[in-house]
Amino acid sequence: MCEYVYSSGKKCRRKALKGSKYCSLHIPFEEGELLYGEKIKEIKRRAFERALERGVRHFEGVQLYDVVIIEKELKEALIFRNSKIKRLIIGKSKLKNLTLINSEVDSLVIVESTIDFLYVTGVNSYGISICSVDFRSSILIRDSSVKYVMINSTEFRPEEVTAEEEFGELGRMAGRIEISNLSGVRRIAVNSRYPLIERLSKELGLQFNVTKRPVRAHILYLGAIRFDESPRFKRQVRIYINRFSGQLLVENLAVPGHVEVVSSKVRYPEFVHVTIYNNLVLRNSKLYSDENWNLAYLPNLLAELEVYGFIVIENCQFNNPYLAEVFYRIARTTWEESGDKEKADEYYYLEMLARRKRVLQHYRKGPRTLKKTFRLLEVLFEFFFADLTCKYGTDWKRPVFLWLALVIFGFPVLYALTSSVTPINSSFDYMYFSIVTATTLGYGDLHPVGVGKVIASIEAIFGMFMWAVFLTVFARKYMR
Repeated sequence: MCEYVYSSGKKCRRKALKGSKYCSLHIPFEEGELLYGEKIKEIKRRAFERALERGVRHFEGVQLYDVVIIEKELKEALIFRNSKIKRLIIGKSKLKNLTLINSEVDSLVIVESTIDFLYVTGVNSYGISICSVDFRSSILIRDSSVKYVMINSTEFRPEEVTAEEEFGELGRMAGRIEISNLSGVRRIAVNSRYPLIERLSKELGLQFNVTKRPVRAHILYLGAIRFDESPRFKRQVRIYINRFSGQLLVENLAVPGHVEVVSSKVRYPEFVHVTIYNNLVLRNSKLYSDENWNLAYLPNLLAELEVYGFIVIENCQFNNPYLAEVFYRIARTTWEESGDKEKADEYYYLEMLARRKRVLQHYRKGPRTLKKTFRLLEVLFEFFFADLTCKYGTDWKRPVFLWLALVIFGFPVLYALTSSVTPINSSFDYMYFSIVTATTLGYGDLHPVGVGKVIASIEAIFGMFMWAVFLTVFARKYMR
């Protein structure tokens, strides 16, 4: 009999291989290869398949080369404990649960399958790949050493309403993808390029119909992950999230490389005690929040998220102006600290637009009062005199072009239409009078009459204001 002793204290009841004290499942790799050479791979494969056919679902202490489960339906939990597996491949199958505990699995691949619950803990692995999978409860990868975690085209699809859904605790268990307390990580990727599926198709002689689709979950949680500090990985993208739909919670992370969120629909983006030593990139994504979440979490974002590189926000949409304002503000601060004032001004302008929109939305709610009316007029004044004239002091070209357009063309047309300047010998006199009025020279050779006096007064005030704006913006842009 096999002399392997389970953690419960019982011995394995399988027959030991000839020349060994262990059965075909428990015999160590080195001993098996010494006794049987390459045949040990086939021996172990057949022994595992026979055990699976007999209904065995709990494997402890096994040492296997390739565990390939293709086109099977397992209604009981499949558990590997204290085991060593070279490759664990699950394809075109339906599993109740898959649990890996305190094991060494060089490569775990789940492709085009349905699984209720995946739980990985205490595992030493090179890579975990989940591709085109529908899960009904949670995917938890915890307390392990994993170099690469790849999740592609994976969706949460519950069969029925769970207790968590009924009591409003979706973010805690149901629909949760959790990657936490890992060490030695080089890259975590959602919907990235993944050529391994093609190689597996050729190797296994199967055609996997992997369709590209977003990764959907109630929450994607990344926490307490320790990355590989090798210099060759420090400037690479360590966390890449593409086409993800759900809540994103990043907690207790120090990322030595970049973090990218691309083409995603992110609800309640939350960063808690997060340090990114390179860049944070948000591109072509939509970010969602509500007022309660904004009050509870957004004020702390500036203190909780520290980026030593840059924050880049490109072609992103925010359903809430306060959410946009805070993200543009922290992006602006990173560019200001680096000395790139041009880029900082871009985010400052976007921040002020979001702030103005937030104030406008706030004072348009509820019954109209005198205070709200004054605030709305203040917003209108801000638009005309701060945004329209110079984009909140970030664009020196706009006041120049605006001044030229109105003084050379706009006001002369008004004077001509109202015939309110005398004496006039040619149409050029209107332009001449407009320039003299806007620069407040007032030579007196031409005079406004009637409504022209009102127009001339407005133009004189406009000219003085625009020159002040131009000088202020020009000094801000080039003298600081």
